[in-house]
Amino acid sequence: MIRLRHLIPTALLINLLVAGAIVLSLAGSVPAQGRKVGKNESKAEHKNRKETEKADLKDEKERRKDDLKDFKADKKDFKEERKADLKDEKEHRKKESEVPKERRKEDRKYLKEERKEDKKDLKEDKKDLKEGRKARSKALKERRK
Repeated sequence: MIRLRHLIPTALLINLLVAGAIVLSLAGSVPAQGRKVGKNESKAEHKNRKETEKADLKDEKERRKDDLKDFKADKKDFKEERKADLKDEKEHRKKESEVPKERRKEDRKYLKEERKEDKKDLKEDKKDLKEGRKARSKALKERRK
C-alpha cells in the first residue's frame, strides 16, 4: 500500500489542518441566518424598522432616478460637444485644403499660359522655317534661270 504522506509535503498538510480548524471555529461562532441574536423586538420596533427600510428604499430609488437623468443629460451634452468638435475639425480641414487648391489652380493657370506661349512660339518658328524654305527655293529657282 502506498503511503500518501510521502507524496504530499508536510507543510501543505499542516496548512490544510490549520485552515480546517479556522473554518470550523468560524462556523460555530456565526449565528444561523434568520435566528434572532439578543433581545426580541417589539411589534412597534419591528414596524418602525420596516417603515425606515421602506423609506430608505424609496429614497434610494429616487436617487437612482436622478442619477439616471443626470447621466442622460451628461451623455447628451457630451454628444453635442463631440458633434461641434467634429464640425469645427471638418471646417478646419476644409480651410487647410483650400490653400493648396488655390495654389494648384494658380499653378495650372500659369502652366496653361506657358503652354499657350510655347504654342505661339512654335507656330512662329514653323512660319519662319516655311518662309525660309520658300526663300531658299525661290533663290534656287532664280539661280537656275
